[in-house]
Amino acid sequence: MRALRFNLCALLLLAGLPAAAQQMAEWERGSAKNVEYANLTTGMGDVFGFFCRPVKNRFVGGMVMKANAFRTLIRDEQSYSLNIVIDGERDSIVFKAKDVDLWFEASDLNQQLSLGRLYDAVRASHQLELAVSAIGWRERYDFADAEKALAGLMDRCQ
Repeated sequence: MRALRFNLCALLLLAGLPAAAQQMAEWERGSAKNVEYANLTTGMGDVFGFFCRPVKNRFVGGMVMKANAFRTLIRDEQSYSLNIVIDGERDSIVFKAKDVDLWFEASDLNQQLSLGRLYDAVRASHQLELAVSAIGWRERYDFADAEKALAGLMDRCQ
């Protein structure tokens, strides 16, 4: 009975500890080289973000995903499907590997609609789950102030 009580207490203590993937992430808004961006950064070095950049006579929006795990798991120039779960709704976008990062640019109308839908969903949420099944990678990020960080970012890219 004493061992059972100890095990229950240990489980209760462990349940209260946040997992590394569940630590609070923070939004960072900025611009560099004519690219406006809003990145969700974590203490683990992961970055998920939206950007809007000028291309010729128009603006193109997109997303980027960087994770330390990608350094050994992805191959340059390969396509990877990033599964995105926002408030229980699942979506999937094909990203292209550039060095050790995954990039997506909305170059056609279907991609622009998908980007707009995901952008609006992230703005209204407080949690994001991302996964790349092909490499067995998955993380969950909790955050606040997405609406504030993302407000107006994609205005020129629509």
